[in-house]
Amino acid sequence: MKALTIKNFKTAPVFSQDVPEPTTDETFDTLIDVLAAPIENFDKANAAGRHYSSTYWHPAFPSIPGASGIGRRVDNGKLVAFPARTLKPQFGSYAQRTVANSKLLLEIPENTDLYSSTAAASSLLTSVAPLKFSLDIQPGDTVLINGATGFAGQLAIQVAKSLGASEIIGTGRNPERLAGLKALGATQTISLAKDDKTIMQNLDNLSVKGNLIILDYLWGHPIELILHAIIPNSLAMKRATTLVSIGSIAGSEISLPSKAIRTSGLQIIGMQTPKVMANQHAVYKAVWDLINSGKIKSDVKTISLEEAATQIDWQKPVPSGVRTVIKL
Repeated sequence: MKALTIKNFKTAPVFSQDVPEPTTDETFDTLIDVLAAPIENFDKANAAGRHYSSTYWHPAFPSIPGASGIGRRVDNGKLVAFPARTLKPQFGSYAQRTVANSKLLLEIPENTDLYSSTAAASSLLTSVAPLKFSLDIQPGDTVLINGATGFAGQLAIQVAKSLGASEIIGTGRNPERLAGLKALGATQTISLAKDDKTIMQNLDNLSVKGNLIILDYLWGHPIELILHAIIPNSLAMKRATTLVSIGSIAGSEISLPSKAIRTSGLQIIGMQTPKVMANQHAVYKAVWDLINSGKIKSDVKTISLEEAATQIDWQKPVPSGVRTVIKL
């Protein structure tokens, strides 16, 4: 079969036409003909050995990258979506056929827009999972999306709006995309292209209602500024503040002031929590309920397997604001 494969963690995926087809086992019991698969930063990092789960996904070589997508079950022809952790390690979605755990598959409507839905599904997980399942956001709370001009960040604004957030704050560097965030649901925006003093002044002037949830797609220096800005100037504990670490495109290390934790009630969690892991199917269903509602807008580009091998820079982050989907 046709597929992208990696021979090690140092070289980019290559296109092959004679890759052996996957086989089922007790856990991964369902063969799937892949129709569409997104290229995420997660997939790139795994293929390059930079992610902590790289050796889980690629326990031996050659190995096929790709953690999620949409396809048809070989056994009954039904159209299904498969999120990350559904597929058998070493047999990813960048191939004509993959193999999955049937318990985690989600049947989707036949009229689904394959490519925009594939692009949105994995990225929507990054905001739906923490807001709806880990933290159970309440109407009237405030959500700050750090890195809102990126593809997942733009979706996160729409998710926060759908869940009733009172204030939705978006940060980012791209001026055109930043200007477009309010049309998606943002109530306030902050440019990260300014100098630190101006950014801090803008952060200090934000309107925050209810509890504060920070969805952070950047880490690095931008989140350092935000963590300094949340330090209160009194002993009053006005709200709970939760920082959800999702991405680290601005740097993997930060300086964390202890008083930001002591005085603001700050809690830091990852996107994956026990609540999310225990409710994987429900989380993914919530994502698809949003997709099927028709309220989610996203910018998508499609390419073939052959083009993915030659046109994608596998060492760089995915382009901001748009998602590329492999069309099979």
